[in-house]
Amino acid sequence: MMMIPVGAFGLGMLAAGALSVMFYRRRNPAADVAPGMGARLGALSGALGFGVFAIFTAIEMLIFRSGGQLRDALLQAIQQSAARSSDPQAQQVLEYLKSPQGLALMMVLGFIMMGLAFLIFSSLGGALAAALLRRKDRH
Repeated sequence: MMMIPVGAFGLGMLAAGALSVMFYRRRNPAADVAPGMGARLGALSGALGFGVFAIFTAIEMLIFRSGGQLRDALLQAIQQSAARSSDPQAQQVLEYLKSPQGLALMMVLGFIMMGLAFLIFSSLGGALAAALLRRKDRH
């Protein structure tokens, strides 16, 4: 999972939102999906996508024990940041982030950010698809 480029995730999220609108319109041909409704459909697909992503990431970490690799990568990034900064407060924060509690905090914040990215990009894809596919023959 960690080898997939970040850009592919963004495009996939946009596509998921757009596909949710397309499938909804296919199921309900008479429906005129407004961009707001498309954004809601996209957000729903983003929430489902994030749920699947979280489950597969957890399974991957349990089965392949890749948590150690992730921890090492995070620690290396923290140490590089610490080497660049001479601010004592920044050093304290970086030392906290090296602790197990700090690493857990970074993981939780990372998952929250990923969840928000899923919601935002999928909503955007849904809204764009709804706007582009909107019926022109409205009365």
